[in-house]
Amino acid sequence: MNTYIHAIDNLIPDNDHRRVAALERYQIFNDLREPVFERICEMACSLFNVPMAHVSFLDATTELVKANVGLGDEVVRVPRTTSLCAIAVLNEEVTVIPDALKDERLAGHPYVYGEFGLRFYAGAPIKSRDGFTVGTMCLVGREVMHLSEKEINLLEKLAVIVSEQLELRLQNLENEFIQKAANSKLFDSEQRLVSILDTMADGVCIVDANGRATYINHMAEHIFGVDLEGMQHRAYNDQLWVNVHLDGTVIKEEEHPMYIMLKTGLPVYDQEIGISRHGKETFYISVNVAPLFNELQELSGGVCTFMDVTARRKLIKEKDDFISIVSHELKTPITSLRASLQLMEKIKENLSSPMFPKLIEQASKSMDKLNGLVANLLDVNNIQQGQLSLHKTTFTIAGMLDECFNHLRLASAYQVIITGDRALQLYADEYRIQQVVINLVNNAVKYAPESKIIEINISRQDNLARIAVSDKGQGVSAEKIPHLFDRYYRADYKELHYSGLGLGLYIGADIIRKHGGEIGVESTSGQGATFWFTIPLS
Repeated sequence: MNTYIHAIDNLIPDNDHRRVAALERYQIFNDLREPVFERICEMACSLFNVPMAHVSFLDATTELVKANVGLGDEVVRVPRTTSLCAIAVLNEEVTVIPDALKDERLAGHPYVYGEFGLRFYAGAPIKSRDGFTVGTMCLVGREVMHLSEKEINLLEKLAVIVSEQLELRLQNLENEFIQKAANSKLFDSEQRLVSILDTMADGVCIVDANGRATYINHMAEHIFGVDLEGMQHRAYNDQLWVNVHLDGTVIKEEEHPMYIMLKTGLPVYDQEIGISRHGKETFYISVNVAPLFNELQELSGGVCTFMDVTARRKLIKEKDDFISIVSHELKTPITSLRASLQLMEKIKENLSSPMFPKLIEQASKSMDKLNGLVANLLDVNNIQQGQLSLHKTTFTIAGMLDECFNHLRLASAYQVIITGDRALQLYADEYRIQQVVINLVNNAVKYAPESKIIEINISRQDNLARIAVSDKGQGVSAEKIPHLFDRYYRADYKELHYSGLGLGLYIGADIIRKHGGEIGVESTSGQGATFWFTIPLS
């Protein structure tokens, strides 16, 4: 019968909460095996010639036998109320009980008076780094046994070895925590860096010492049309994409910015190159490359940043072409005007000459041509500066059209037919609307010469006036339609060259937008085209 009634309060030191906190730091109070403690227990049994030895730790309520010899393979948990190690913890020194039957503290204890038959117990405190007894190094026997002073000192040393192992374990835990914290911080930093790189408007590519990609951001994927895995199987001088100079000649390997950086270890800045891919349009990038060095100052790779400058390169080419076109277009009327003036200079004494009226007419036409070209250039400049002004009045659309196309009916074989709501009035800048319509009709004459009839339809759509110019020519191809209202765009048909600056539709589109309207084109290949625009009635 168990008559042990030792109160737990008698086994709890005043600072036990601090002691338990010290134990929790070691994260040892679990069922995982600790082989080093088991070997110490084996050593203890050999040194002291006892059948049982164990290493135990005590929290607020329980003794955990962490390692043992002689107590079986199962994890042993003992309530602190019946723990002999609780006595050793309370004493904070080596506790030796030679004969448990004679110890009043153990009267009726189940391990002493029960089937286990414990007679001998010795426990040395296992100390934390801050001096708290967190566990015990214990010897246990079923026979009465006494320890000499030397043996007590030896048991204390074994407990110190356990404490040292415990500290090493804690140090490993702390190092692991520090490493995890460092890895977490590094990961967070890398994620922030990746987030920053992925939101950059420039492409970023990191390469190793062989020029192979190890990282690319989202913009780089977008520009090159491949992901990181695809880039890792490619090289900067890959034959699948040919690097070319701005003049179209192939860039030699030793001329490539990446090659120069990897060869010299020096950065290369703002180099524009073209990348030509089979079956696709060449695109252009502005490249900056900088070397990366390891801790031995050896070149380990590099960082390449680049931006897609295809649009910029295209705009520069358009401007260059435009300057060439302007020079040519201005030269024609100027040459004609100069020739007319030179001839008039020669016959100025004979004003009755039949050549004189013709020369004046030719000079006038040349001046009109010059005036139209200069007006277009000024309009484009005003549009870019946001200074294209409107002077609105109320007028009848059909009357405006009759006035501006009388000369066309008389001067050419083309016929302009005005249909629809001839009474519809509009509040707008009459001169600018005339400018738009004349340009649309001139385009029909220019690009649909086989269509001798051009129809202008006037209609009302809710609170909008709609004016549509239709021809029966060959129509506009689908790939050209998105560009028709772009600045400098000039559509060519059947490789024929047409005069003009390519500004008419661009200017017209801006005029209509400033009126709060819309402009567009509907066309089916071989069935003509209809250019239309709408403007609010009021």
